[in-house]
Amino acid sequence: MDILSKVQERIKELMAERGMNVTKLATALGVNPSTVSRYVRGVSLPTYGQFVKLLEIFNCSADYLLGITDVDVVDGAWREVPTFDVRFRALLQEYNLSQYALHKKTGFSYDNFNKWIKGIRSPYLDNLVRLAKAFECSVDYLIGRI
Repeated sequence: MDILSKVQERIKELMAERGMNVTKLATALGVNPSTVSRYVRGVSLPTYGQFVKLLEIFNCSADYLLGITDVDVVDGAWREVPTFDVRFRALLQEYNLSQYALHKKTGFSYDNFNKWIKGIRSPYLDNLVRLAKAFECSVDYLIGRI
């Protein structure tokens, strides 16, 4: 099962558990209902910012929403997620990794790294999973939520 179908399945499941429809979730996310409909139908994935909002709305772990784990760790003490550029720079320093070393581990281009470091762009969800594997941590830790 790929990440698109995993996220689709989890969003539908969490919406049902919370009695939400597409319109309610779209309002909570601040997006058009057609955007949420695309997530529910498995046509597209949320952006990084929308993903973080979904985590807050559903109060679930990133790893659960991404389908990495089947057990949702309901913590309730989640930290506010910093912007990805801030977190990415902190992780590189914490793990004492150069962009070169991370490039060797992940195959990501230096262009991606530069855009992430400068805050020009945040990674796509599938790239978050790959980065978490490279850092050997959870996606929640990767994004600074725990």
